[in-house]
Amino acid sequence: MLPGFAHLSPGSKVEGLAFDAVVEIVDITAAGSGAFVRYRDEFGIEDSRLLSADELTNILPVGGRGPTLAADPDHFWLAIEALRLRHAAVLNPLLAVSSSNVEALPHQVQAVYDCMLTGHPKRFLLADDPGAGKTIMAGLFIKEALARGWIRRCLIVVPGSLVEQWQNELREKFALHFEVFENSLLGDSPDKSLQDFPFLIARLDQFSRNSELMAHAVDGEYDLAIFDEAHKLAVSSWGSTVTKTKRFKLAEAIRDAVPSTVLMTATPHNGKDADYREFLTLLGSADQPVVEDPAGDGLMRRLVKEQLVHLDGTPLFPERRASTVPYRLSPIESELYEAVSEYVREEMNKVSDDDTRRSVGFALVVLQRRLASSPQAILRSLTRRRDRLRAQADQAQAAEGKLAVALAATLGVGNDDPDEMSSVRAETYQDEVVSVATNARTVAELEAEILVLGRLVAKAEAVYSARADAKWAALAELLTSEAMFEADGQRRKIIIFSENRDTLDYLEDRLVGLLGRTVDVQVIHGALSWTDRRRAQANFITEPSSSVLIATDAAGEGVNLQVAHLMVNYDVPWNPNRLEQRFGRIHRIGQRHTCHLWNLVAADTREGDVFRTLLEKVEVQREALGDQVFDVLGEVLTEISLSQLLRRAVGGEAQRGEIESELESVSGRLESAVEKRAASVSTLTPEELAVLRREMEIAKAMSFQPDVARDFMLRAAPLFHVDITMRGDAWQVGYVPTRLRDEFGSSLMARYDRVAFEHSDDQVFAADPPELMAPGHPLVSALADAIGDEFGSSLNHGIVLSDNRSSDDYVLVTVVATAEGNPSTVTTYAVTVGGDRQQVSPGLYTDLEMGATPEPREVAAAEAVVAAFSDDYPDYDIAAVAYVRGTASPQTASAWRTAREQLRDELTARGLDPVAALPGQGWDFTTGHDEIIFWSAAPPGETERRRTEKQVAANVGGKYRVEQG
Repeated sequence: MLPGFAHLSPGSKVEGLAFDAVVEIVDITAAGSGAFVRYRDEFGIEDSRLLSADELTNILPVGGRGPTLAADPDHFWLAIEALRLRHAAVLNPLLAVSSSNVEALPHQVQAVYDCMLTGHPKRFLLADDPGAGKTIMAGLFIKEALARGWIRRCLIVVPGSLVEQWQNELREKFALHFEVFENSLLGDSPDKSLQDFPFLIARLDQFSRNSELMAHAVDGEYDLAIFDEAHKLAVSSWGSTVTKTKRFKLAEAIRDAVPSTVLMTATPHNGKDADYREFLTLLGSADQPVVEDPAGDGLMRRLVKEQLVHLDGTPLFPERRASTVPYRLSPIESELYEAVSEYVREEMNKVSDDDTRRSVGFALVVLQRRLASSPQAILRSLTRRRDRLRAQADQAQAAEGKLAVALAATLGVGNDDPDEMSSVRAETYQDEVVSVATNARTVAELEAEILVLGRLVAKAEAVYSARADAKWAALAELLTSEAMFEADGQRRKIIIFSENRDTLDYLEDRLVGLLGRTVDVQVIHGALSWTDRRRAQANFITEPSSSVLIATDAAGEGVNLQVAHLMVNYDVPWNPNRLEQRFGRIHRIGQRHTCHLWNLVAADTREGDVFRTLLEKVEVQREALGDQVFDVLGEVLTEISLSQLLRRAVGGEAQRGEIESELESVSGRLESAVEKRAASVSTLTPEELAVLRREMEIAKAMSFQPDVARDFMLRAAPLFHVDITMRGDAWQVGYVPTRLRDEFGSSLMARYDRVAFEHSDDQVFAADPPELMAPGHPLVSALADAIGDEFGSSLNHGIVLSDNRSSDDYVLVTVVATAEGNPSTVTTYAVTVGGDRQQVSPGLYTDLEMGATPEPREVAAAEAVVAAFSDDYPDYDIAAVAYVRGTASPQTASAWRTAREQLRDELTARGLDPVAALPGQGWDFTTGHDEIIFWSAAPPGETERRRTEKQVAANVGGKYRVEQG
């Protein structure tokens, strides 16, 4: 008999000696530290092998996988850490929160863990107010679903303007690498499919307008689909007639093909109950009845900004205030305004059909808006339009017969709805349309229009040269007022929004003249790359001298700027949703100051009069109803068709009385919308918040510290030829072998240039933040799986450990209970010689000293415990076992027990209501309601802390108290 390998003897039937077969040992002879083994298979064929000591540990007896307690300590350490990492989702109650670059808030945790993760598969509508962090909630949900094995493939469908934001946030905050779909991904292969893209972000309109791409999405075998801005999945119902848009049909098709679907929108209800009922069919399936009460059925969660709070119960969002800054045009500006407005009205009156109305009408509206924007914007727009039409006229001189065709073709540029475009695309689109779309169909008509434009250009040049700009003067006065400065004289950060790049250029020049070179003006517009926009954002946030940001609506989408609380609408947008988006850049999570918005409005212009009247009514309602009016403003202004109202005012199509009547309805509509909004929300009561706060605190204490993933990675990576080294202030994974990528994860990258094992606040706005390598990261999971395959048998063999706080021996055993193939519980017990069982932390395996040689009685004791668990829980898998020798003296062991008892009695006497924690978890009791404290007991003079105790202390900081008895 070999020492330590009593189960390997002639006649024993074993696994692990021959590939995928049970064999019988014929003879075994010691050979150095290993052995020469002769064995016979089921067909009577004999063979032999020379095995090392390590290889001998992988030979297990058939029928019980009984422990030998002879596992290699290094292999056992790696395997037990791999087990914990593979089951991190059940050992760490809020895994995604602790392993991501986010500070999750109560409402986000409630949505993900109490609503979205309550069952699988799941259909869910997340309808929290704007700024609540729905992207964060989606990332947490995806990460948890991946960790639980619920999903392997995920499709995210978003408006085109948001694809980069989603891709970057998922990568930087959650280490989730999603590909953005481009047509080039499919190539020219006849076997086109999305099978090779398990994590994909798709543009909503690109897929909804292309039946082939829609079919690819349906056939992509995705487990989860997420639709952002889901209100764009429009459907209308009139009587028995239901009209479905292409976007809605795409969502229907994906719903029927994908097990789990999440819809995200702050405005699921467009004001029409019939449309809303049809929209809710996306939460069911084609053969299911319509969902009548999605919130009551657990299919929807909606919280409004007023309900969103920090863990301490303080409001998450500060107050909002909007002011109108009226100004009056100078005489020379008024002359230009009237001349351009007359040209716009005359050309609008020539519009005769829908195609012309979409293109020429839109071009004229843009021209009117450029007129109100700045002298430079109208001058450049008029000049470009004149020059483009001049070029068309010159080309037509030699081919008059083709002029009508060429001019008619310009109508095609206006067939899209700019309000449905990304702001980046809308900027370019406006420049295209305003330069070429015209009513002219003959050379004579074209020449006449060019002549008018020439006169308008001359007037615009005069205004620009005179530097006459009442609007700029109003802004300059605001920027030099006391509201712009802190008490110590430091200039506050402010964002100034315009609608076009010409005005941004103009403002940048004038701001330098006003503020001097001591203030760095940052600029964001649609022509900038995402990287340049991110750099401008980072400069504005981090550089004290960068106190002014001027931007188009490219900064209204996907850019978070809560470092500022002051904003100016230099150009008030005609699209009410843009108005809400802009304010949302500063009024969002993380904002600590009252947010102020100033709207610059020309009081003596037609459109300015509309805006002034409207904004005054909104302010009256804000004083009566509170900040909630801003949350429903977009909905109400859409109902009254603000852009159409402005267009009619500019074009002279509506009398002042008609316009005033429309605006008069705004007050009642706002009040009604606020009431309806209040009646359709979920809850986050103080009692629910208290429970949530306790759950989050305990989950934080139990979460894996960065050193768990780091220590495991640094020991496991070399075994599988993964190159990981320190490079400057971050780690670099220079190479992930193809074999590992093929076997253990389609989401694995070939390399990771910058990774970190610990989250730090200064990484959030870094130009190139490192990726967080934590439990749940694809590479950590892949190495855990690989270690499990390679050394998992070490856990079944078991090991001998030493406990210097106990004088009694005991057995540690870990069992895994599975439900539908997914781990549901992973539990570790300490079992005494008498058979008493107590639940403990699996961290004890690596807390205690390893490596002692097992004795026969210890092997027998471990075998007895494993057999008892197998009999009592036949559906459980024995995942790990260890025999623990109590090496403490009776006096030391008694001191540890007494310290714990004294701590409990003391806390009880102080009225702190101690709640027992898991022994070995790193604390003995928790107390508190509003503030959770973690108490740990230790004998007098005992200062050495175990690994898990150090981790808890690092997790909860000052909330961890060690009391020495």
